[in-house]
Amino acid sequence: MSRISKLRTVPHFWWLFAIVLLLSGCAAGNHSESSAENAPISAFGPLTKNSQWYLSQIDSATSPEDRFALQVLAARRLILDGDRTQANAIQQQLAREATTPRQKVAVRLLNALQLGKQGQSSKALNRIAGIDLRPLDNNTVQFYYRLQSELLLRTGQKTAAANSLISLDPYLNGEQASKNQQQIWSLLKESDSNTLKNYVNAAERMKREKAAGWFELAAISKEAKGQQPLFADWQKRHPNHPATALFTPAAEPAQPAIAQNNQGITTTSDIQKVAVLLPLSGKLALPANALKTGLDQSNLASGNKLTFTYYDENSMPMPELLNKIQQNGAQLVIGPLQKNKVEQLFASHISIPVLALNQLDSQPAADNLYYFSLSPEDEAAQIAQKIHADGMKHPLLLLPSNSLGERTATGFNNYWKSLDIGDATVAKFRSRDELQTVLRQKLGGTAASAHAGEVQSLATDPANDPNRIDAIFMLASPFEASSIKSSIDIMLGASPVRPAYYLGSKSNSSGLRADVALALNGMQLGDMPWMLNKMPDELAKANTVLPQASGDQLRLYAMGYDAGTLIPQLSELRQNPEKTINGLTGILHITTDGVIMHDLLWTRYASGQLTTNEPEPATTPPAAQPAQ
Repeated sequence: MSRISKLRTVPHFWWLFAIVLLLSGCAAGNHSESSAENAPISAFGPLTKNSQWYLSQIDSATSPEDRFALQVLAARRLILDGDRTQANAIQQQLAREATTPRQKVAVRLLNALQLGKQGQSSKALNRIAGIDLRPLDNNTVQFYYRLQSELLLRTGQKTAAANSLISLDPYLNGEQASKNQQQIWSLLKESDSNTLKNYVNAAERMKREKAAGWFELAAISKEAKGQQPLFADWQKRHPNHPATALFTPAAEPAQPAIAQNNQGITTTSDIQKVAVLLPLSGKLALPANALKTGLDQSNLASGNKLTFTYYDENSMPMPELLNKIQQNGAQLVIGPLQKNKVEQLFASHISIPVLALNQLDSQPAADNLYYFSLSPEDEAAQIAQKIHADGMKHPLLLLPSNSLGERTATGFNNYWKSLDIGDATVAKFRSRDELQTVLRQKLGGTAASAHAGEVQSLATDPANDPNRIDAIFMLASPFEASSIKSSIDIMLGASPVRPAYYLGSKSNSSGLRADVALALNGMQLGDMPWMLNKMPDELAKANTVLPQASGDQLRLYAMGYDAGTLIPQLSELRQNPEKTINGLTGILHITTDGVIMHDLLWTRYASGQLTTNEPEPATTPPAAQPAQ
């Protein structure tokens, strides 16, 4: 080949090579775009279009999976837009088409989403219970945890909602992860210590180390002191945990300022001006009004010897409120009612006596601090005391699996463990079927279940067996209690050995059907005297001023009435712990630590009627009189 031919050939070759590269690049680009277009549609991805757009794409979808996903997206949008009719129609169609595990889960999630939208959050939670997340794509898993968290939050289960968000967290990154972690921490800060500790134990049993770290750190944040060493230890065991940046341990606090004013117990017999802190606005305004009415009626009965000035504890920061109260010349404070407000009061400077209307897990003892509450823990401790006083040693507690059940178990066992006679057996249940299973396990004999033998069977053990269950306390409505007792009677058959039954205030209800009342025969029930109709005149007065009051409001009315009655006698009763007075809430006395105790009145069902176990208190509580 000539030199000229070679020169012409080389540029021609490179020109052809460039064309080939350009075409191959276009082909690659088109292939990439085609791959994106051909990616399966995510049924639970972000909603970016309206429902009609999704429906219009169904006919052009290239696969049955995409057609199904487009219908799910349309149904989600319709549910959020409130179009129940069209959303229901699509869900019915999807239910017929669903064949794969993913598709069946999608139908359940849509059902739950719509139930939640209609305010049926508990039913929605039941609809998605037990879903297997393993075959699901990331978008669906994220949707599941977000929906579960929202539903739990609507039912008041803040710790459980946080738990769902903790499970969601590994699927998020960047700003989404940051917002999710802040929401987790916000929910956990509103959880109580006992619940958090239970979640720590559960997470550790399930090997969920990161979740256990969240719950444990939240529990540390609740500690009144010693946060810094606890946090340092937590960091060693949970390095790089996302919650680290959300918590700063408090410096070791000095004794609360209010507790430093221990100049001796202030005499309360001459007090006239009283400041009352109550949540007069917000969701607690109605129960606060019942308590306020009780205070006013108590003062009226004493001849209006006291001047009450009411303050909304939600209206301004606690230091400002207390400053205002002292400027107005108050000689004593009643309240606050909310636990977090009581904590804030304890950290503030105030030199006059305080009768707080709530108790804390860890509370300062000071000469002029008094505590009065109607907590489930306090009632449970009194029930434990009664069972022990009756000579029982092996009680079984049947409690609902909720926060009230948790608090009741804590109060009962705190007292029971102090007796050094072993632990009380606690059985929790979430449904009637689960309760029947629990009863068979605890009472049904060695062949009843895998757990039989943990507690000796009543039906087969002789009466002198030291390990048999000899008492059963139920946190239940009267109907539930009668049903439970009937189930136990059937299980025990002809056995002469029977437990003693105990009920609390939750089981007290007027107007019971005759068959239910008869089924409760032999059961003992403890409650406030006036809720047992032992003070009919006082109850009639309360019904006049609070005609629409419910049972809980009447209990708060009684608490307010007794608080007003106690004011002139606070100091004397504290210095004489054995001294008592009869109140609406029970027989009142004050411990040396300033805790006001109200002993329950115990009654027993006989022939379908409640009869008094113990001497009745005076039919009318005494008017507040100066201590002599």
